[in-house]
Amino acid sequence: MRCLCRYGALCLFAFALLAVPALADPPANKKPAAAKKADKPAKNKAAKKADKAAKKAKEPAKKGDEAKKPAAPATQKVKKGLIKITVELDGVLEAENAREIAVRPDEWSSLTVLHAAPHGAYVRKGDVVLELDPEKLDHAITDLRKDMEINAISLKQAEEQLKGLEKTTPIDFEAGERAARLVQEDHDYYFNVDRPFNVKSTDFNLKSMKEYLEYEEEELRQLEKMYKADDITEETEAIVLKRGRDSVDRAKFSLESAQITHDHSMKYGIPRRDAEVRESTKRRLLDWERSKVQIPMELNRARLDLDKQRLQRSQTEERLKHLLADREQMTVKSPIDGIVYYGKITRGKTSDASSMGESLRPRGGISANQVVMTVVQPRPMCIRATVNEGDLHDLRPNLKGIATPPAYPDLRLPVTLDTTSDIPTSPGSFEAKLNVELKGGTKLLMPGMSCKVKLTPYLKKDALTVPPTAVVTDELDDQKQTVEVLEKDGTTKTRPVTVGRKTDKQVEILSGLSEGDQVVTEPKK
Repeated sequence: MRCLCRYGALCLFAFALLAVPALADPPANKKPAAAKKADKPAKNKAAKKADKAAKKAKEPAKKGDEAKKPAAPATQKVKKGLIKITVELDGVLEAENAREIAVRPDEWSSLTVLHAAPHGAYVRKGDVVLELDPEKLDHAITDLRKDMEINAISLKQAEEQLKGLEKTTPIDFEAGERAARLVQEDHDYYFNVDRPFNVKSTDFNLKSMKEYLEYEEEELRQLEKMYKADDITEETEAIVLKRGRDSVDRAKFSLESAQITHDHSMKYGIPRRDAEVRESTKRRLLDWERSKVQIPMELNRARLDLDKQRLQRSQTEERLKHLLADREQMTVKSPIDGIVYYGKITRGKTSDASSMGESLRPRGGISANQVVMTVVQPRPMCIRATVNEGDLHDLRPNLKGIATPPAYPDLRLPVTLDTTSDIPTSPGSFEAKLNVELKGGTKLLMPGMSCKVKLTPYLKKDALTVPPTAVVTDELDDQKQTVEVLEKDGTTKTRPVTVGRKTDKQVEILSGLSEGDQVVTEPKK
């Protein structure tokens, strides 16, 4: 209405502009017909300008009115339909019956390959799949047997020596004890008898020499006195006196010698002998104390040495037994019928087949206790799959699905979930085992081939669903969800809903909506 009023006012204004010149001219000044014709283009031009101005004025007015009207929100009709939750897994076909081939020697560690069954070869139970060079091992066994013969002789000698030692030890003990007793007796005898007598004898000798000198001197004095009183000739007197004087000189010399001997004995000889006797006695008594400990120890040592030799012989016999058992492992036979796969199969996958092929070439070397190959029976098989942690809650035993091997994309293999691991096999990943039905054109499928597994843990054909963007989650309580419903009068109303399963494009509504409701697809948060 307002626009019409504005348009009418503009028209009146334009009409007034055209009418004013005609009213202003007097009748006398009327223009001729030619002049009137000249004025018509000018009037038409002005009218066109007025129309354009009116249109411009009308357009903003319309735009303003349209801006005031609110835009209708985008909605979607709630209806029943299919919702489907699928879990896709990467899997590998795994033989349910497989036997690892590894050489597990007890003693021998030098393992050189002479011959190995090729990777992928079909073998029968009992066929030789690995043959190792036994030459060095045979030499070691021969040397060990010779060592055992020498050890047997040494052991016999040790046994005889122990028998003799067991007999002589009591004798040696008694001899040592007797020697210690004699030493102590000699010590006591020396200091109680021998030494005092030596001192007494030394003193007595010195005294005897003094008395002997005195006797000789007295005898000489008597001779001299006698010869002065008698009539004996001078020659006889001289001879007798000379002999008497010589005896006195000898007595003096003997006394001097006895004095020296006495002094030496008392100062050096006897004290030294005392020290020697004490030291000898102490040493021999200490030797006996040691012998009292060592004699039994020597016997125990001989017994321990004999036990050690017996143990070494037992260990040598055990080692020979192990080497003989290792010798049997130099030729490895297949435990089952099947196909040879090089390397170790872990969760259905072979990881080191190429590197193991280098080790299993002739004159190549392998390590003890290393799985060098695996013999697998191609049937029956199962599927070993990796499950993301986020999909674990959707999986349950006996869940059905389909497996598709990339090598044969047209094959659809029915599978059934058997088990899932309780603990992760790697961060964020778990393991699942699935039973698979192999029939029809599945003869070319072999263990180790990959496949894609698709499981459907949830399927509902008449589910009420809305787009994920239509559901608003409460910021304070993520268990509360709402949607905006468009009412018949054009207004929207918030409704609480209970959601079920979700996909990237659908959210199942369990309660709060009815079929046919119009929900706002992108409500304001």
